[in-house]
Amino acid sequence: MRNPKLLWSQVSSGLRFRLLLLVVLTSAPLAGLTLHTAWDDRRRAESNLEQRSQKLVEIADREEEQVIGETRQLLLAMAESGAVRAANRKGCKELLRELISSYPRYADFGVLQTNGELLATATAPRGAITQAGRDFFRRALASHTFVIGDYPVGPIEGKPMLYFGCPVFDRAGQFQAVVFAALDLVWFNRFASELPAQLPSPATWIEMDGKGRVIARFPAPGEWMGQSLPESAFLKTVLERKSGVIESSELDGSKSFYAFTPRHSQIGPGNLITILGVPRRVLFAGADSALARSLVWFGLAAGLALTAGWIGSNLLVLRPVKALVRSTVRLTSGDLSARTGLPHGRDELGQLTLTFDLMAQALEQRELEREGANQKLQVLSHRLVEVQETERRHIARELHDEIGQSLTVAEVNLQAALESSSSGALTRRLEESIQAVERVHEQVQDLSLNLRPSMLDDLGLEPAVRWYIQRQAALAGLTAKVRVEALGHRLESVIETGCFRVAQEALTNVVRHAHAHAVTVTLTKEDGRLRLSVRDDGIGFDVARRREEAVLGASLGLLSMEERATLAGGGLTCLSSPGSGTEVQAWFPLKWQHPES
Repeated sequence: MRNPKLLWSQVSSGLRFRLLLLVVLTSAPLAGLTLHTAWDDRRRAESNLEQRSQKLVEIADREEEQVIGETRQLLLAMAESGAVRAANRKGCKELLRELISSYPRYADFGVLQTNGELLATATAPRGAITQAGRDFFRRALASHTFVIGDYPVGPIEGKPMLYFGCPVFDRAGQFQAVVFAALDLVWFNRFASELPAQLPSPATWIEMDGKGRVIARFPAPGEWMGQSLPESAFLKTVLERKSGVIESSELDGSKSFYAFTPRHSQIGPGNLITILGVPRRVLFAGADSALARSLVWFGLAAGLALTAGWIGSNLLVLRPVKALVRSTVRLTSGDLSARTGLPHGRDELGQLTLTFDLMAQALEQRELEREGANQKLQVLSHRLVEVQETERRHIARELHDEIGQSLTVAEVNLQAALESSSSGALTRRLEESIQAVERVHEQVQDLSLNLRPSMLDDLGLEPAVRWYIQRQAALAGLTAKVRVEALGHRLESVIETGCFRVAQEALTNVVRHAHAHAVTVTLTKEDGRLRLSVRDDGIGFDVARRREEAVLGASLGLLSMEERATLAGGGLTCLSSPGSGTEVQAWFPLKWQHPES
């Protein structure tokens, strides 16, 4: 099963994905505009809610004034009637019954005598009147004008009523009685109201006093009148801010918007606060519907754009790009004959394929020329190394045979002269001469061995490497561990010389630069190749930096080893980092092929 992260990485890095992403990004401003429009629609819906709340307040004020004016006119007409002025109980009763049948929003009409006794009433039995009626009656007696009773607050039992009163005067202008009207306070029953028509379903309209008690409510007015709203952050905000729009959660988890506005009422208990509540889904129904339609059209347009992008990208972009990629892979793998095979049009991709084909053709031509020049250079380099090794062999033999023998003869003669000498001064001079000859003899032997150890020519690579490593490590004070695998037969001179020179140069670098305590050398046959490894525990170095310095001529040790391995048909790798030691790994073919072949 493929790794999902790897699969996503491959898909997201593809050219088709990027082209389709470009289509999506191009469509992003339209999506942003659609969402911005929806946001504006919602803001307008909130603003409209606040405006509608103000309009409802105006309607409530206007209807309240109409009710007060209508009630005043009714009471004035009652006060002017002959039956009321004459205190005719039967005539008053008939008048009041006609009024209650004509104005059903009123709960009762009546006439109170100056002593507070009930002369007549439209509905209540004789002598029955509420405590609120008694309060408003005393106010009418004191003011002798049209009065409005106190608004009932607190829990209300039965039918909540508001009393209006007007004094009755006889023809002489003497105070005679008080006529009254009891208004039913169930808000939308007492008003022939426009409010229900202005409320979106299922909106709520509430009027409450400064203590949070409900004065009026639609719907279900009777259930809420006189009740206090539960204490909550919503109620606290409304009472503090007096006006505005807020969003609050209902008990069922749904959300509603509430627009609240102060209102001064002539019949209510002081300043009221009106609250218009609309569920969020209702308030934003138009905006959400418009957004849904816009998103559907946007989705269809985006789908068509992506489909066109998918098909068009494959025909116009991906096919030529894939052909170009295949040709590039062939070219990278070494097939310089790779060509795109695409028409070279005047568009950008056509120019790109033309440039690629011309580049591949030029690379193929240069590679042919380079192969010829490297092959010649390899022959020359190999010939140079052969000449160099021949000269080294010749010089080493001269040093060992001629100069070494001469020094040996000189040393023997000096020893004989020393034995026959009787002079003390001559003896000392002969001893110094013998020591000098011995030092020169040792230096000549070392120089001869470094130039070309005869063991390499006489015994082969294995004993030569083992002897050289142990000898140089002993001279440098290193702990040497040598593991040389038996090769079974002599290798060709080119391979033996190249391998020995790499080992020699590597050990020289260890002695001079590594500050090492131990060195490990292995020489084995693996996978049909001869492998050499020289590893030390020294200070290490930065391989890349040292290679740059070698190219600039600062040091030729690393390049010399690489060149030696390459000329012998092999290769070399140097592994090192500061503080972690160094390992030189070289490999050589077991059978060497001449460059000319």
